[in-house]
Amino acid sequence: MIYKIAKFMLAYETMNNEKLQKLCYYAYSWYLTLFNRRLFSKRFQAWAEGPVCPELYNKYKIYEGKLIPMVNKKLAEIIAEEDLRDFLEAVYFAHKNLTHDELKILSCSEEPWLNARRSMKENELEFTYINDKDIISWHTKKIMQEMSKENICLTFEIK
Repeated sequence: MIYKIAKFMLAYETMNNEKLQKLCYYAYSWYLTLFNRRLFSKRFQAWAEGPVCPELYNKYKIYEGKLIPMVNKKLAEIIAEEDLRDFLEAVYFAHKNLTHDELKILSCSEEPWLNARRSMKENELEFTYINDKDIISWHTKKIMQEMSKENICLTFEIK
């Protein structure tokens, strides 16, 4: 599924591997947080450049720092489920104006990546996976902060 999501993002624009990694990471993170299940089975590691899915990285590493060409397919051909397309579109549009460097800075400032890196020694070649519980916790906090900024109040009726 991660390869379909990568194609989905590449249907919007050409981008380098680093930006593609971050867009897929945010799709994974937000899906996990909102729906409490993984969007795909592949996991992200805490590389120095931010969250990276090694399998996805290897698929596109031939481009090195160059731009990966756009995918010339309709979105519905890539992802059949309309709800999932809508979700992925929201993720893309929320991040599309950020450069790969800005996405790196953003993802490397967040607790899931920081917590995973904390257990590593400097210049360590082994990578650790970013913990799903950290992802859910961090993004839930972000949602709650935004709701409080907007003065959104959740009310529950007790019967």
